[in-house]
Amino acid sequence: MQYTVFRIIAAAEFVKQNSWPELVPELRCAIQNSNSISSNANGAWNTINCLVVLHSLVRPFQYFLNPKVVNEPIPPQLEQIAGEIIVPLLALFDHLIEKAVATHGRIEVETEKIILIVCKCMYFAVRSYMPSALAPLLPAFCHNVIRILGSLSLDCDSTSDDGYLLRLKTGKRVLLIFCGLVTRHRKYSDKLMPDIINCVLKIVKCSSNIVKCIP
Repeated sequence: MQYTVFRIIAAAEFVKQNSWPELVPELRCAIQNSNSISSNANGAWNTINCLVVLHSLVRPFQYFLNPKVVNEPIPPQLEQIAGEIIVPLLALFDHLIEKAVATHGRIEVETEKIILIVCKCMYFAVRSYMPSALAPLLPAFCHNVIRILGSLSLDCDSTSDDGYLLRLKTGKRVLLIFCGLVTRHRKYSDKLMPDIINCVLKIVKCSSNIVKCIP
């Protein structure tokens, strides 16, 4: 209930009114000092909770704020979120992916949750717009999430594990990100198309199992 109320307030005041200027710097600080990111494992903030707040802030930007405006400029709030929060998160993303794909069957739920929420935030951030700070990072990001797709086992033997269910959801979100890039941002996605197509073709070969596996 509290999460829903915050999301409504954030959409009304931060996104539409461009108020609450201290929110992004304070959230950035909270994430930097959270338990899974800070060198202090007993950080005052919980990383998952901080990322849920970030998710609430970027979610409204999945749609154009004023679809009647041709070539609507990127909202300054989204540019600020991308530059101050998402870019530093992506700097840690490679480490998280390395940790996730190296588990060899033992999946750490918290790491999977962080990866999933970061992918959701990326999806909402680029679905309609392309923040200038994120465009140069797309190749590295796509390379990392392709590794996640490559780690999926679509024979349904492992889907009872909570961590693996999270990874399947991440895989589903990655495919949605690819769809958004191809349909909205061909300028940036064309160079990535060979890798995206090869990755998707490998998944298509397992299509008879996909419906059963992905929640």
